[in-house]
Amino acid sequence: MATAFARAAHLFVDDTPPVFEDRVAYDLLPAFQRRYIRRLGDLAPSWLRRYRTRLDAFTAMRAHLVVRARYAEDVLAAGDDFTRYIVLGAGFDTFAQRQIEPGIEVVEIDHPATQREKRKLLQRRGFREPEALSFLSIDFQTTSLEEIWLPSSESDCISWLGVTYYLQSEALIGTLTTLAKCVSSGTELVLDYWQMPPPLDRNAPLLLGTRVTVALQQEPMHSFFTPIEIETLAVGCGWRVRENLSPAEQNKRYLSSRRDGLLVPSFAHLLRLVKE
Repeated sequence: MATAFARAAHLFVDDTPPVFEDRVAYDLLPAFQRRYIRRLGDLAPSWLRRYRTRLDAFTAMRAHLVVRARYAEDVLAAGDDFTRYIVLGAGFDTFAQRQIEPGIEVVEIDHPATQREKRKLLQRRGFREPEALSFLSIDFQTTSLEEIWLPSSESDCISWLGVTYYLQSEALIGTLTTLAKCVSSGTELVLDYWQMPPPLDRNAPLLLGTRVTVALQQEPMHSFFTPIEIETLAVGCGWRVRENLSPAEQNKRYLSSRRDGLLVPSFAHLLRLVKE
């Protein structure tokens, strides 16, 4: 829900053009959050600039969330051979609702409770489920990804965002290894990972605050990697690294010409892998 809130807010409080345009996310929010976002969007430009400055933590996380989503869908759009878009840990992802039908086949994989809540919200807001969309439910505590995977002889594009830092290293290695065994050659995987910043880094308090917040919600963060560490891990699991984007490279690619203060925080990296 927090990710959907950030995606929706981006369209109201940040400058145009949007980095990532997700208008369905707004419809998934409760009424009080939709009213709050609309009121922010109605502020005069000078007050919006002041708002972004005062809520610097939300601005930084919003930048991270919209850039990582844009990057994953850019990878999907660039691949002519992809026959499926698999969203691992899908949460409230809305690609299936936003794509022009008939579109590419979309497979969302997540915990059954999350999927029930999302489908209920979509139905309540008047969205029908596209024919190209299917759901695979999994509780990673009791079920292996290999048990539910739908094999394909064609290459897939897999998005795995907002998950790796919540996993122990063993679980991360296990998932990457399982995926490498299940997918066909040419499949690409996009994930984000976080690197622990030095104590004096300006984004260190933001990461600390985020860790405390999610820990209080019973979702503690466990895994942080340097770029070399995550590349070594991924290669050992059967993948080849195509791109490892630092925050500076993300800012240059997606945010360099903007005037709204959006900058990806210094701990948030993006990794693009391919199965050969």
